[in-house]
Amino acid sequence: MPRPDHRAAAIGLGLLSLAAGAVFLVFPQVDLVVSGWFYRPGEGFWLARIPWVEALRNGIWNLSIATFLLSAAALVLSAAGRPIGGIGAREAGFIFLLYLLGPVLAVNGILKEHWGRARPVDVVEFGGTAAFTPPWPPADQCASNCSFVSGEGSAAAALALAFLILAPHARRALPRAAFAAYAVAGTTLPAAGLALRLVTGRHFLSDTVFAVLLVLALALALHRLLFGRRAGR
Repeated sequence: MPRPDHRAAAIGLGLLSLAAGAVFLVFPQVDLVVSGWFYRPGEGFWLARIPWVEALRNGIWNLSIATFLLSAAALVLSAAGRPIGGIGAREAGFIFLLYLLGPVLAVNGILKEHWGRARPVDVVEFGGTAAFTPPWPPADQCASNCSFVSGEGSAAAALALAFLILAPHARRALPRAAFAAYAVAGTTLPAAGLALRLVTGRHFLSDTVFAVLLVLALALALHRLLFGRRAGR
C-alpha cells in the first residue's frame, strides 16, 4: 500500500481547496462560460442525446455501484477469514467507507438534497427557468437531487481511488498487458465520468471540482485511519 505523508497531503489539499473556492467565489461566471462551450441555442446540451455517450455514462455509473457492492462483500469475507484475491479488510473497508461516506451520505444524502443549486440544463442561460447561482452560499432554485456537488462525479473520484488502492493486487494477479489495460481503465473511466456530467449539462464545473476535493479529503482521512503508522501497530 502507498504510504503518503498525510500531513503534507492535507496541507496541499487544503490549499488547493481554498484556491478553488476563491476562484469560484470571485469569478462565478466561469461555470456559465465552461458549460456554454457544450450548449447550442435551439439544441441545448446536444451531447446528452448521443446514445453512446449515455451508454458510457451508465456503464461508468454501474461500475461504481458494482465496486461499492463488491467492496462490501470483500469486507465481510475478509473479516470471515476468506479474502477475495488477497484483498484485506483495510483495502475493502477503505473503498466501502469512501463510497458510503462520500457519494452516498455526504453528497446524495446531504448536499444534493439541501444545497438548492439548479443544474446547468435548468437555468435561464441554457433554456431553463431557474436562476443561476454560484456554488455558495446555498440557494433555493432546486428542491431535491440538485447540482451541488456532483453525485456521479464523486462516485467517479471514488472509483479512481479504488483502482489505485487495488493496483498492487492487480499487478501481482494480472499479466503485464492486462495490468496496462487496468491502469488505463483506472485513469480514463473516472475522468470520462467526470467530463460527461459537465458536457451533458447535468453539472457545472464547480460541482465536479468540489465533488473531487470532497472525496479526496475523505480518502485522506480514511487512509490515515486505516493505513497510517498507528493503524499498523
